[in-house]
Amino acid sequence: MARDDISRGQAERLRGLDEAARAAKTFELLAGNGAVWVWGDEDEILFTENGERRTLLPIWPHATVARLENEGEVSGEHAIRIPVQVFLDEWLPQLKDDDAAIALFPVDDRHAAVLELDEFRSRMTAALRRN
Repeated sequence: MARDDISRGQAERLRGLDEAARAAKTFELLAGNGAVWVWGDEDEILFTENGERRTLLPIWPHATVARLENEGEVSGEHAIRIPVQVFLDEWLPQLKDDDAAIALFPVDDRHAAVLELDEFRSRMTAALRRN
């Protein structure tokens, strides 16, 4: 199980940003930290659906914010760290096969953005170049 990677106070400040600010900050943090955080257990990763029943993979920029969003919902689930390059090289092709999209930094079921995989890759690649 991942430990807190930022303080609860820092996590709450990030969670308090509006959707556009959370989206921009997410790419900055992912590039800087080199990791994407998802939620799940040893057997499954959490996916959700939007109103059109599209499969979405929620991701977060820190374990702590993922935990604040999901903790206590299902016993045994926790934040899972995925290196950004592994996410881009291995996870995105699988998500494409599953016709899924990315739910960026959800807070109280409000996504900072829902991104198609090509857009996520483009924005992530740009953020990595800037970093």
